[in-house]
Amino acid sequence: MNESLIRSGLKSPDRFHLHVFEEIDSTNLYLVEQGKRDAPEWTVAVSEEQARGRGRLDRNWESPPGVGLWFSILLRPTIKPDDCHLVNLLSAVSLADYLEQQIRGKMAGNFNIGLKWPNDLFINDKKLSGILLQSNISAERINFLVLGIGLNVNQAEMDFPDEIREKAVSLRMATSHEWSREELLAGFLEFYYENYYRFLAMNKKEIIELYTKKVLYMGEDIIIRMNGETIGGVFKGLTPQGYLVLQSGDEEKIITTGEIS
Repeated sequence: MNESLIRSGLKSPDRFHLHVFEEIDSTNLYLVEQGKRDAPEWTVAVSEEQARGRGRLDRNWESPPGVGLWFSILLRPTIKPDDCHLVNLLSAVSLADYLEQQIRGKMAGNFNIGLKWPNDLFINDKKLSGILLQSNISAERINFLVLGIGLNVNQAEMDFPDEIREKAVSLRMATSHEWSREELLAGFLEFYYENYYRFLAMNKKEIIELYTKKVLYMGEDIIIRMNGETIGGVFKGLTPQGYLVLQSGDEEKIITTGEIS
């Protein structure tokens, strides 16, 4: 990653405390440690490559050099711990909105990115991006959050490992266009900064409404995998905290964590 290109793309570089690495174990793990050392909000870590990139549910996230964006942002929101999950949702909405905006600038017509609850971005049933939100909470107070984002940018189909090749997509594959990762990162940081404060000033209902417009499988039969078990039902909606409401037979269940499969 070219640090000077990232900085030159930032309209307000003083907002961000940028740390750029050629290789790191995990940008999320790095910022968790920085958060414990009182690093300021909007500390950003980005790496060309991650040795131990992690996704949700403690899965590996493939983070090879030269083709993707692997970065994390340190946040210190003044919200209740019960509302942490809303940051997941607003981050997914922000990234999808930003990428759609960028794609429209390169291509004619509309281009829609869907959200798979809680925070994966999909194009035509293939995964484009994943988000991992880690929290540090004590005494009913959020000390900090670390928002990690993995975005497939310039991969060709054969760049993905065999086990995910049919399930993954990159911006390049979807648009037939080569993208500057540095420009994408700088633009998203500015876009997200503005959205973050605008969203946090909204009430919960507004955030849920924005997310619901992009969420996939609403009203459909789905299967949720969680804690090694599966449960089926109809995706009925979301709670005010952004948790999934599943109608399973005669029972309505609130799903706080898990994966739609």
